[in-house]
Amino acid sequence: MSKEFKIGLITVIAGGLLYYGFNFLRGSDLFSPSNRYYATYANVSGLNVSNPIYFNGLPVGRVSGFELVQNKGYIVVALDIDEGLMIGKDASATLANDGLFGGKAIVLNVGVAQEKAQPGDTLASDMDKGMQDEIGTVTDNLNSTIVKINTLLDSLNQTDVKGTVGAVKETVESMNRKIADLDLKGPIENVDQLVISFRARSEELEGVIASSQTLMDSLNQLPVSASLEKLNESMDHINNLLEAVQSDEGTVGKLLNSDSIYNNLNKLLVDMDELIIHFNNYPKDFMKPLGRKHHKLKGVSQEEGSED
Repeated sequence: MSKEFKIGLITVIAGGLLYYGFNFLRGSDLFSPSNRYYATYANVSGLNVSNPIYFNGLPVGRVSGFELVQNKGYIVVALDIDEGLMIGKDASATLANDGLFGGKAIVLNVGVAQEKAQPGDTLASDMDKGMQDEIGTVTDNLNSTIVKINTLLDSLNQTDVKGTVGAVKETVESMNRKIADLDLKGPIENVDQLVISFRARSEELEGVIASSQTLMDSLNQLPVSASLEKLNESMDHINNLLEAVQSDEGTVGKLLNSDSIYNNLNKLLVDMDELIIHFNNYPKDFMKPLGRKHHKLKGVSQEEGSED
């Protein structure tokens, strides 16, 4: 095998690999089975062989060739579309822009008809307005904006901008002079004194807070719970005592609640009072010997006589 043949073979293989890799990067697989369909357009400017065919944004094929039908004024475009894609009889192929740099692509609409298109059929074709019309709209808006900016600049040129700027400058300088004339030294010194006084008060307040914290810690350490429990027990004893006094049970309760004891005590006091009166009036009745027979006591007989 000669050296020239080897170089030619390597060149062909490299070219084939380059072509396959280029189409692979564009989304076309040369070894995938495909069906060929056709579409006709009056103008295919920007459309080239191997340009992609999209269905819902997904590459499903590529443009494989062109044929000029001069007597009818249109161009037949061969479309190689993946064999697994079901295409109806009402399918259409729209020539549209692919990017901002003038590239073209075919946008496929598979249709909704139940009858399927057969390989070799000519699909309905359409032309999309694409990016050119959109760019034209943007250009028109940009031109309108530029015209408005120019009008604004012309109005500014007719205005005494220099005089306005000079007036603003004089106003600013006057304000600066007014500020410089103000004696701010005294108020600033007063503010400094106020800040110093505030710091001193803050230190005193910190001492008070620290003392309060110490007091709270001391209070927290006191056996408050035990004291409260003892207080509760004492209150229970007092309540029980008061209930016992209010009831008829016990001496104190009976003394407070029973009328008979009050009546007996009252009668006893009356009897003692009468006895003392009798003793004062007739002491001899209490001095006579015990056991001697005698007449009724003088004081008693007089009382009986007085009753008669």
